[in-house]
Amino acid sequence: MKKIISLLIVILALNSFSYSQELNVIVPGTAKNIPDGWHKFTFQGAKFDVEVKAETLTEGNIVWFDQSIYSGTLRGYDISGKGTYVWPNRERYEGMFRNNMRHGKGTMFYKDGSRHYGKWKNNKKNGKGQEYNKAGELVKDGVWENDVFVKSAKTKKKKKKS
Repeated sequence: MKKIISLLIVILALNSFSYSQELNVIVPGTAKNIPDGWHKFTFQGAKFDVEVKAETLTEGNIVWFDQSIYSGTLRGYDISGKGTYVWPNRERYEGMFRNNMRHGKGTMFYKDGSRHYGKWKNNKKNGKGQEYNKAGELVKDGVWENDVFVKSAKTKKKKKKS
C-alpha cells in the first residue's frame, strides 16, 4: 500500500511540473455546423466564447476541463497569433503562439514570481531574452538555445563625457 501511495505522489508531482510545458489543443471540428459570428458553447469538456468564420475559430476565450485558459487569436483549430495562456498552477505566458506552441516574442510568468521575457521557438526559450527574479531584478541577460542559456549579452560601455 505504501508503494502505491508513493507512486501516486510521484505521478502527481510530475504532472504538476508538466503544465508549463504543453498547451491544451482544440479538437478539430469544434466549430463544424456553427454559423459565422460570436458563439458560446461547450465541446468535449471545454468552454468556448469565440468568433467563428467558415466553421473555423478566429479569436476568443477557451477554458479547458483542467481550468487552463487561453484568450487571444486562433487560426482554424490552432492557438496561433497573439494571446495569453494560463495553466492550472497559475503560471502564464503572454505573447506570440504558433501551432499550439509558444513561438515568437513573449513573457512567461512563473508561479514563484520570476519571469522570462524573450524569444521562444516550439515552446522553448530560443534567442535573446532576459530572466528576472521575483523581486524584478535582472538575473540573466543573453541568448538561449533550446531552453539552455548559452551566452551572456555584451555589456554596453558608457561613453565618457568630454
